[in-house]
Amino acid sequence: MTALELNQYRLSVYDLTATPEAMTVAVSGVAFVYVASGTAEVDGTSVEADNGHFVDGPFSFAGTGTAWLYEFAPITQPVLDGAGISLVISRRLPQAYSGKRIFRADRVESNPGAQTPLHGHRGPGIRRLLKGRLHAYIGEDSERIDTGHAWFETGTDWVIGKNIHDSASAFVRVMILPAELSGGISSFVPATPEEGNKPRSVTYRLFGEHSC
Repeated sequence: MTALELNQYRLSVYDLTATPEAMTVAVSGVAFVYVASGTAEVDGTSVEADNGHFVDGPFSFAGTGTAWLYEFAPITQPVLDGAGISLVISRRLPQAYSGKRIFRADRVESNPGAQTPLHGHRGPGIRRLLKGRLHAYIGEDSERIDTGHAWFETGTDWVIGKNIHDSASAFVRVMILPAELSGGISSFVPATPEEGNKPRSVTYRLFGEHSC
């Protein structure tokens, strides 16, 4: 897939509702299954709540509770549909680079009142709020983000995120990044040197990476 420019792909997030009887989820490329509640069997691998599993192509899914599916796929591939699958958000990716890439999934948590510096990232991505409430400034826009809400960041828009909840807030994120960042190297790009010296006030948990 590395021969195509990034704008020939999309990132999508879906709700998956698990049932005891396994179903086949027909993703066409790399995807990450995050188990939001309960437990799930993903291609025979047991995954507990607040953990995830990478897949590459169609996979079997069963269990209890719910999961979030983050999919990286060509724009020519229709978004997924069917029983137990519900689209949350899908965005075409901007043209950024055509070299080797990684699909990274992680979890980002902040304490009440914490605010990030003005920043961007080395690649685009989708976030979905797991708990709490945020106020996000993205480019020229501003919005309140409540639990369950998903949003897209190009990576090139300057962003500030503030935890406006009375307890910890956390989101699950996937990004498409240059392969040179493999191994969990930060994608963070401060808007100015002064912003880069400010505390980020967040904690990260890397679920993993997959070439794409």
